[in-house]
Amino acid sequence: MDDKRNTGFKTKIPTLTIVIWMIYLVTFQSVALAQKNVTTTIPTASFIGVVTKVIDGDTLDVKAKDGKTIAIRLALVDAPETNEPGYTQAKNFVSQNCLNKEAVVDPDNNQNPSFSRLVAVVYCEGLDINGAIIANGFAPIYRSFCDVSEFANTVWAQFGCGNNDTSNNNGAPSKDDEAEPRECDVFYPDVCIQSAPPDLDCGEIKHKNFKVLSTDQHGFDGDGDGIGCDS
Repeated sequence: MDDKRNTGFKTKIPTLTIVIWMIYLVTFQSVALAQKNVTTTIPTASFIGVVTKVIDGDTLDVKAKDGKTIAIRLALVDAPETNEPGYTQAKNFVSQNCLNKEAVVDPDNNQNPSFSRLVAVVYCEGLDINGAIIANGFAPIYRSFCDVSEFANTVWAQFGCGNNDTSNNNGAPSKDDEAEPRECDVFYPDVCIQSAPPDLDCGEIKHKNFKVLSTDQHGFDGDGDGIGCDS
């Protein structure tokens, strides 16, 4: 009787061990699969994706075409934090214009990642959300980065980063000093060039060696190197 009980007890130990190992393997594979869709490489070139989440007025998630989700910190935007006035309005503004919409992300290559977030300008279906949230008064310019950001000389950033600063305390232009609206093509972010039509040539504009994003309506970037009118 004692021998049978001991034998039965011994046969249960390997079975229990196998079950534990199976649970471990399943858990490990699930974690590995989840991590596979989270990028560990910060992009340096512009890319297209879909905005899947808006955290606040200056932070959102974009799912790139390769399936990886990248956290984005909007360059030069200093939106209110959760405990500050205007937080909900700023978040709602970004959500209304960007959430679940296709977006072009243009990284700020002069700035390192901020808390694992890529610092960038985001164009939500053509709308420069960085410039829009500032122009609409939901967030001020993040002046501390004016000397660093590659976007400090863009039209919208000049309201807070320019030497002749005519902005109000929020970093957005005051009504008295606000310039006439300019229909600038968002795919030439460093300069203000009107969208086509009409179709323009390099000889018809004053700008040279400017950044060109994915949609080059005027054909300024003939060699496809991302720089317009550089020859």
